Order: sequence, then C-alpha cells, then structure tokens
Amino acid sequence: MLLAACMAATVFNVIVIYCAVRLFKKSGDTMHIFIISMTLGDLLLTVFCHPQEFLTRRHEVLRHIHLCAVIHFCNWLGLGVSGLSLTMINIDKLIYFQWPLSYDRTMSKTRAIMFCMLIWTVSLSFHTNFSNFSYFRFVSYGWIQQIISNYFYQTFMVLFCVLPVTSSMLVSGYLFRLTRQKRHAPVTVGDSLDTPTFKNKMKSLVFIFATTAWTSFSLLPYRIFNLVRLQLMKEWETYDCDQKMMLNWFAWPLVYLLTINPIINPLITAIIYAPYRITIKKLLLKVPLGNRPLYSYKGESTEQSRY
Repeated sequence: MLLAACMAATVFNVIVIYCAVRLFKKSGDTMHIFIISMTLGDLLLTVFCHPQEFLTRRHEVLRHIHLCAVIHFCNWLGLGVSGLSLTMINIDKLIYFQWPLSYDRTMSKTRAIMFCMLIWTVSLSFHTNFSNFSYFRFVSYGWIQQIISNYFYQTFMVLFCVLPVTSSMLVSGYLFRLTRQKRHAPVTVGDSLDTPTFKNKMKSLVFIFATTAWTSFSLLPYRIFNLVRLQLMKEWETYDCDQKMMLNWFAWPLVYLLTINPIINPLITAIIYAPYRITIKKLLLKVPLGNRPLYSYKGESTEQSRY
C-alpha cells in the first residue's frame, strides 16, 4: 500500500514540477520557484526514501549499512528542503500583500532562485556534517542511525522542522487577517484590489493555507513529541513495559502522519491551486486514449485512415 501510494505521489510530484516550470515561464511568479524546490524535496522522499525504507524492512538482502546511510541522508535532506521552501512560499506572499510596491524589487526572479539555492546548500551542508556525529547499529529489522549527541538531532528538528513549519503557520494566519482587512477596506484611488494580478495572488492563498495546515498537522506533532521525549523522558530504561507500550502506541500514528506528508502534498497543489489544476487538466486532455481511428473528409465521402 505504501509503495503504491509513493509511486502515485511520485507521478504527481513530477507533474507538479512540470506545471510549475510552465507557469513560471508564463507568469513569472516567483512562488512557482519555491513550489519547485518544495516539490523536489517531497519527490526525494517519495521516489527513494520511503520505498527503500519499506523494502529494507521487508527484505534482508537490502539491509546494508551504506544504503541505510544514503536513505537517512536523503530523508533528512528532503524534510529540511520541503520545510524551508514552504516558509519561503509564505514569506513571498507576505511581502506581496504587506509591501506590494516594493515586491518586484525585493523578490525578483534572480533573488528567488538564489534563495532556493541557499536552502539546498544549507540543507546539504548541515546533513553532511550530521553524518559525522552519528553511527549505525544493527537491530532486528536492519540498520538504524544512532546519534552520538542528541544536541545535533534536536538542532535539526528545531531549525529544519519546528521553526519553519511554525513560522509558516504564523505567517499564514497573519496573511489571512491581512487579506480580510484589505478586502473589507474602502476602495481608494490607486488601489489594485480588482486587478487580475491581485486576484490571482488571492487565489494562491487558499493553496498556501491548505499546504501549511496539512504540514503543521502531519509534521509538528511527531517532532514536538520527540523533543519532549528527549528532554523529559531521558530515563527510558526505568519505564515499565506498560508505560513504554503506551508511548509507542502514541508515537506510531504520528510516524505514519509524518510518512504520508510528502504523499499528500502534491495532491494539495494539483487539486486546490487553480492554475495547476487547469494546467493538469489541459495536459490530460492532450494524452491520446487508445488507438482512435483517424478520419479524413473529402466532400461528402468519408475515408478511414490507416495511420
């Protein structure tokens, strides 16, 4: 089931990236650049990390320490890039609605690309150094990454998971309040509330709210639970079996939410964001359905082509 979901999500991620490239070339909206970056992070998880992790647990031949190291590296890289890119999507729209006159200068195409390159560079650097602070040990179902210092792991969770998602949630809430004020404010001379650009930006907010809400719901609970566990449950070995079982039962649903996050993300983009939905619809209409007979009309006679 997980493999099938990952395969479907991989297809949707590729389609979303294709749509984002086309829409960026057409409109020049820098938000599409950040969507490409976020979707690439999700694609890394759905095309490699989640399927390989699932197969490693099922097939003993895949339980190799080097493969495990690559899976963990790509997993953390995808999570970090996706979270930081989501933050930049919210910041991009915050700049537009809060300071519309300086938006083109502040968030140019070149600067947006530089921000994405910075996100990937910081994530790659952090997770490359992270491998120096961890080692792998074998358990019953394969190799797992054992962290030498919890400080490094907590730093990752705070900087790449909790802070980006929390800040995105706060910015989305502020954007919701700001846009409501703008829509209910009296129209003055020079306002651009009825321009097509403003209306398109308003439509994109629905997608931003939905993506941020889903990411907050699926990623934050497990990360916060882990932080609480590391800080307040340090004496794990002193807990009895019932306490450990209760905590494990509480943690497993949060792990599943974390796993399906990159699977649902492309569906939100493809279904909720209107430009992507329309582009995908046009793309699907161009796909040939079977071997349809071609007809050529000459006057009143009809001939069926052989080609």
